[in-house]
Amino acid sequence: MNLYKSSISERTNSMKTIFNTLSLLSLALLVSCQNAEESSIQQLIQSSDEQAIREKRAALAQERNAIDDTIDQLDQALAKMNTNNSLPLVAAVQAQSTLFEHFVSLQGTVKTLQNVLVYPEMPGILKSISVRKGQQVKKNDLLAVLDDGGLAAQFEQAKSQLALAKTVFERQERLWKLEIGSEIQYLQAKTNFESAQGAVSALEMQYNKSVVRAPFDGLVDQVFKEPGVFVSPGPGAELFRIVNLDEVYVEVDVPESHVATVKKGTKALVYLDALAKKVEAKVSERSNVINSSNRSFKIEVALPNKDGAIKPNLTATVQLNDYAKEAAIMALQSTISENAEGQQYCFVLRQEGDTYFAERRIVQTGKTQGDHIEITDGINPGELLITEGAKKVTDGQQVQYINQ
Repeated sequence: MNLYKSSISERTNSMKTIFNTLSLLSLALLVSCQNAEESSIQQLIQSSDEQAIREKRAALAQERNAIDDTIDQLDQALAKMNTNNSLPLVAAVQAQSTLFEHFVSLQGTVKTLQNVLVYPEMPGILKSISVRKGQQVKKNDLLAVLDDGGLAAQFEQAKSQLALAKTVFERQERLWKLEIGSEIQYLQAKTNFESAQGAVSALEMQYNKSVVRAPFDGLVDQVFKEPGVFVSPGPGAELFRIVNLDEVYVEVDVPESHVATVKKGTKALVYLDALAKKVEAKVSERSNVINSSNRSFKIEVALPNKDGAIKPNLTATVQLNDYAKEAAIMALQSTISENAEGQQYCFVLRQEGDTYFAERRIVQTGKTQGDHIEITDGINPGELLITEGAKKVTDGQQVQYINQ
């Protein structure tokens, strides 16, 4: 019996030795093949034969794709047969209907409805300036006075002559009504009075041009000239810049593709980075003309500015609400994938008793906002949409729902 056992043991050891020897030979052969392959690759690279290198790469890529496909098939088969505790873990959220507002972001420039340069209306020496930079003024407030060249004296003399002509005319008119005096005297007095009126009006108009007044309520933004200089109407002769900061707006060029969705009254969010300020507003004006050079139309977004902090020519980012839906289903963009046919899909949880399965669902999507996307079809409110682990599951695969 001992001899028999010894014989079996010897044969077993011999088989192990043979197996180990074969394993070593196989490993050596594999290493040798790999080394030969690497040597062959190195030789191919050193040959600089572009066509041969391309063909070798294509062949290896084809082999790799075939191996990847085989591995995927094996993974799917294992996943379907997996009934143990190593189920893929997934997290999900319940799809809910919510308000969805989509905004398009554009750049704009702050402007004011009242921003004018004040020029002299007549040539002359600038005698005095009555305001300073930064001063608030009311409409018709005195800004400056020019040397009138004697117009003031002429204007006073003309007013005196007008008073005399009026007195003479009124007396002649009373006498004429009493049928005293001649008609010639009456008509001459009337003509002199009307002529004096015209002369006073003309001189008053000329005299008023020597006085510069504010065109509207606003702020003296700049004072360009000093007293004593000669000025005259025309470019380069501006005296003041007057702005009204109570009424400012952002002007934006909107691409023509939004002409149907951006209208007067459209909601707008205005971001003034320089002031670290955000203002909720609405489109106050919209042009009906498309600019042929840049295929856009202009809009204005009025902004409240009682404190005067918003200045003309500031840049602003304007987000225009070009789409809104009261009851929309939103999902993270990362949960949406696309198949080979170009169809978009996601995974939802299907519950059967206490067991959960991943179900692939073809969906239709709409607009995106940030990292979310609107699902317009394919998902119903209340369904559990897989948010984590969706890339590791297949259609119909049992999963472990970690949120349960």
